[in-house]
Amino acid sequence: MKSIKQLERYIPLVNFIADIIGPQCEVLLHDVVDVRNSVVAVRNGYISGRQLGCPLTDFGLELLENQVYLKQTAIVNYLSRTDSGEKLRSSTYFLKNENNELIGMLCVNILILPDTDVVKNLTDNLLHVLIANNGGSNESVPENEKVIESLHSSIDNVVESAIGKVVDTYNIPVERMSVEEKIAIVQKLSTNGIFKIKGAIPKVAGTLQTSESTIYRYISCK
Repeated sequence: MKSIKQLERYIPLVNFIADIIGPQCEVLLHDVVDVRNSVVAVRNGYISGRQLGCPLTDFGLELLENQVYLKQTAIVNYLSRTDSGEKLRSSTYFLKNENNELIGMLCVNILILPDTDVVKNLTDNLLHVLIANNGGSNESVPENEKVIESLHSSIDNVVESAIGKVVDTYNIPVERMSVEEKIAIVQKLSTNGIFKIKGAIPKVAGTLQTSESTIYRYISCK
């Protein structure tokens, strides 16, 4: 509850950015304490289908688990995709309290359309102003990067997407994977923070065709 109170002052910023850039821009304010019900403010949520109470994304969980916010203030211009397959240019700004502790994330997602270069540049400028006023640095992801964030409205879809991204990197059927490969997958998922989500263990077990107890054992492997 305390974190949400601290985030309330950023809600006008959500509306401000959305009003400036327009209907092709989705802006969300995320609570990082309750990752299952992370969205506390949203404008133009019809773009990804998300609304109040939707979960943090798989990429958001990864940023949180790896404490990226300790090294930089924002990540800008990475590629994301909605459930319907539309691609967006996305940026995330880390919100911190007076003790430099992470309390939330401000996310801006712009549909990639022929006329969106101008609004993308405008978003960049807005984020750079935030960074300049709060100190720190940002990291820009190269233009030729693959999609690294899936914008899901369902917690089940967030978990399934995170699992799928890691499993797909092996390019072999699960039934042909070695124990070592499955351990590596589980370790990567753990590093990405997916096990912060209740119910992730049985989903991973089902995907890897093994037991939940085995997944717990793989998590603890060093």
